[in-house]
Amino acid sequence: MDNFKIILTIEEFMQKASYTNDKSMKNLDFRYCIFDFDIEISEYLNSVNFENCVFKGKTKFASHFKINATFRNVQFKAPTTFANSNFNSKTRFHVVTFEDEVNFDNTKFADLADFWGSTFHRPTIFYKTDFLGVTVFSRTTFNENALFTYSLIDKGIIFRGTIFKKGLDISLAILNGNFNVFDIRLGDFATNENSDEDQYEVSVSEEGIIPEKNKRETFKLLKTQLENQGNKIESLKFSYFEIETYHKQLSRQFWNEKKIKSTFENYFILFLNSLSNKNGRSWLRGIFFTTIIAGLFFYVAVLTTEKYSFAFSLPQAEDINYCLKLYFEFLTPTHTVQFMDCLGSNPWTYLLDFLGRAFIAYGIYQTIQAFRKFRRV
Repeated sequence: MDNFKIILTIEEFMQKASYTNDKSMKNLDFRYCIFDFDIEISEYLNSVNFENCVFKGKTKFASHFKINATFRNVQFKAPTTFANSNFNSKTRFHVVTFEDEVNFDNTKFADLADFWGSTFHRPTIFYKTDFLGVTVFSRTTFNENALFTYSLIDKGIIFRGTIFKKGLDISLAILNGNFNVFDIRLGDFATNENSDEDQYEVSVSEEGIIPEKNKRETFKLLKTQLENQGNKIESLKFSYFEIETYHKQLSRQFWNEKKIKSTFENYFILFLNSLSNKNGRSWLRGIFFTTIIAGLFFYVAVLTTEKYSFAFSLPQAEDINYCLKLYFEFLTPTHTVQFMDCLGSNPWTYLLDFLGRAFIAYGIYQTIQAFRKFRRV
């Protein structure tokens, strides 16, 4: 029976819409139906229940839903809109698939809005959507960008097991209520940056394109929320994404916008942090960075001495062993200044030794910082 579908005509659809006693409120209850036509309902509805249904045509609800509205195991295959609708009671979208565009512009959810197990295939913009009750996106999948542009979160929103295959933008949401995040999947996604204010507004309100500055703010909000929840481990990921996004912003300003004076210092610091320990996330990178940078400075310092010079031939085994001994001593930032005098050092040797000490000490510090990434807040 689960696979059985009834194909309705528009006339049959209108006939099956039953009326309540006051003749002004419709009850819509359809199960195992295929609607092979466009539907437009702009009336006051008492209750709505669609189960195991397929909407093949364009669907438009511009309605006031008095009591519970339920869409369970429903497929919307064409553009769908709930723009300017009012859901006055609990609303459930359970295992609902939106294969085309869906519009929630100026929609109001006065009570629970539950999008459990639903899938959005196209970019989705909750534009000026009012979530006045608890809002749940549990096991929901967004295959494209999801934006909450000027949405009001008045009581609370929960992302639990939500999958964002592209991007998420909550930077412009009005977060008055609680904001709960648990076990979501969101990576470092692609963005588009445009300095034109009109184009920015079109991007976040109509096109579903997330600007780079919105991406950075979204990662900051997620990081802060996870830290407030005590989820330090998961917050590290979004802290890293936030820093990486800022690094890309500085890179663009440095190379493209020629803001050299105002960005070089921060750009260089973030570049070194990323290179040395992946912004506090990788102690292995810290070890590699320290040993490699020490090797480079040591090699050049040795070449400045009287005993050794650059050559394409392989050195003798005894020279390799002797230099390795000196290299491991070089790895200690507190080694003596004169430890390479036996090779015939000069002022250039001392200068390179000094710079090597600074970078080795920095590498050791970065390695320790990466080891402490799980420290308690």
